[in-house]
Amino acid sequence: MLLVLGGCGKKPAGETDAGRKAAEQATTAFPATFFPRRHAELSAAACRECHEESFAAWENSHHHLANRPVDLAVDAAAFEPTREVVGPVETFVLEKNGDQLELVTRRGADKPRRYNLEGVIAVDPLRQYLAQLPGGRWQATSVAYDPKEDEWFEVFAGDERLPGEWGHWAGQGMNWNANCAWCHMTDYHKNFKAESDSYHSTWLEQGVSCVQCHQGMEQHVANAGKPGYAGPKTMSPLRIMENCASCHSRRDELVDDSFRPGDIYNQFYSLSLPDQPGLYYPDGQIRDEVFVYGSFMMSSMGHAGITCMDCHDPHTNANILPIANNSLCMRCHSNGLDGATIIEPLAHSHHPAGSTGNLCVECHMPHTTYMQRDPRRDHGFLSPDPFLTQEYGIPNACNNCHTDQTNDWALEWAVRWYGDKLAQKPQRERARVLAAVYADEPGMGEPLLELADKETNAYWRATFTGLMAPYAGEEAVREYLNQALEDNSSVVRARAIRSMASLPDTTPALTRMLKDPSRNVRIEAERAFAARQQPIPNEKAAAEWRNYLEFHADRVDGAFMLADTVMREGDTRQAAQLTRQAVALDPASPEVQRQGAILFSMLGDLPEAEQHLLKALELAPQEAIYHYSLALLYAEQNRLDESVTLLENTVQLDPAFTRAWYNLGLAYTKQQRWAEARAALDRVAAELSTDPGWLQTRAIVERQLRQGATPAPQQP
Repeated sequence: MLLVLGGCGKKPAGETDAGRKAAEQATTAFPATFFPRRHAELSAAACRECHEESFAAWENSHHHLANRPVDLAVDAAAFEPTREVVGPVETFVLEKNGDQLELVTRRGADKPRRYNLEGVIAVDPLRQYLAQLPGGRWQATSVAYDPKEDEWFEVFAGDERLPGEWGHWAGQGMNWNANCAWCHMTDYHKNFKAESDSYHSTWLEQGVSCVQCHQGMEQHVANAGKPGYAGPKTMSPLRIMENCASCHSRRDELVDDSFRPGDIYNQFYSLSLPDQPGLYYPDGQIRDEVFVYGSFMMSSMGHAGITCMDCHDPHTNANILPIANNSLCMRCHSNGLDGATIIEPLAHSHHPAGSTGNLCVECHMPHTTYMQRDPRRDHGFLSPDPFLTQEYGIPNACNNCHTDQTNDWALEWAVRWYGDKLAQKPQRERARVLAAVYADEPGMGEPLLELADKETNAYWRATFTGLMAPYAGEEAVREYLNQALEDNSSVVRARAIRSMASLPDTTPALTRMLKDPSRNVRIEAERAFAARQQPIPNEKAAAEWRNYLEFHADRVDGAFMLADTVMREGDTRQAAQLTRQAVALDPASPEVQRQGAILFSMLGDLPEAEQHLLKALELAPQEAIYHYSLALLYAEQNRLDESVTLLENTVQLDPAFTRAWYNLGLAYTKQQRWAEARAALDRVAAELSTDPGWLQTRAIVERQLRQGATPAPQQP
């Protein structure tokens, strides 16, 4: 893994210039070091001679072993004898073929496919191997090896992922270059080229090493040992934590692989929060993979200024004190350090010393297992609350442990021990409101405002703000969103833009936010203009948005948005290419096929638009929207009879589809089926009674019927 080159002005014993040159020029399928433009003396080996203790602590850490080339001495045992994993869709065969480790996939009567495995992600509790595909792509296998149990298993067991789908192991959702490498490598650059649909990725070395976490390394290596040199500048605890967060968070990357230690997180990332349903439970507990930072910043500890280094050793990644006897937690909670609540564990937990129930982390940091075998602790530090399980199906740590007991049993003891104290915790009120918003219940604007107005934690305030979009038309909500544009937190300002983006008459406010000092805010304002298909009225902001789209052109949304941008600039050839690439990233998604059809229709390529809509209809024949979209395309081509049939299918599948009823009524008028036209239009009279198009069409129909057309039949 380590490129052994000079460190701190000195060369390791036995190294020669010739050896270093040979190492730099070595070419393997998946090299440990591959960054021809950077000074290779910045590798971890460069630090070892002067920082032996730190190096030794790091050497066996998960950071060091986050990514590496295949090593037969380590990996061959996983492939000998040949292993086989039979999944619901594919059979995976793992075998050693001479000096090469290989993956063979079989699916039905299809010809088996063979892939060389060249790289490895992680060390335990599971390892995923990397297979090379065309275009510089590396794909993480969906079968993983458990070194403790010496067995292979399907990471997505129970989730049937078919070839051609985004999440299939050979699909873009499992692409290492785009989804894994930044957080598993050192000084990684994705380097995706949209024009060739290929990756030209580079990195300093595999695994997470010194350069990824320490700033000023170039200057340090060049000047270490020189008289008067004081060493690199020490980062603040906040900047250190934000460096951790660059990987330990679920986020959208805003600029091309350029975050460096000491940078401000929100200038480079947009953090995912519970305003995106499905990531968290309504009370803030982790649900999907959110990677710690968001949970922590929503917690009382994160809000109080506690950081990663208060609990974790930066080189080993281990806890600085044991959790098995509560030493780590009681470091603060026994004496009120940093404002912590003083706790007596036995009285607080109501469980005997040495029991699982007496351990702080088991109640306040419960595990959630991802990838079948990877348990991760929640960093929201919430209290177990069986009431939330009863009302909203949110898990609680009591029943996670007492699996032989009912939730009613757990609730009885929780009330007996904690009573009003538990009921008054803010997580109950948050859970009630968020559960209702997730369920699309009406009238939730006011409850969200009440939560936001009294919330001191910026990350929860941002969550409530981001959930206000459906209610943004309400006067009080709109007033709050305008005020939130001035919030001290850029996370809140960005969410305010997101929620108000679709409102009319907000262009002046959005234009002002294009000059916000924080990139995460500017990107949201730029996105709002793009969604409206309006030019961004700021040259610098427009260039920033273009850079964002080009960086994300290897994702469906990014490719579609870039296609739309270049189409409006007049480059129809590139727009068509990007649209095809976007669809190819997730061809099994009917919605992706429909979006591709929309862009091809805008490009004037109606035959290709039709092919995509026919594919969407084939994939989802019971979804009204695909019948409707194809009906509109046929109407544009004057294929009226086919359009009417599809519109009739649409309203049969979805009788509440207002626009489909209107379009059907309009189509009937073109066939002079006046009675049926009136019946179709009347189905949506309440919804469209003030719509000029509906009013005009309805008037024409009535005039025709008065002039002798047959009476209207019963409404369809």
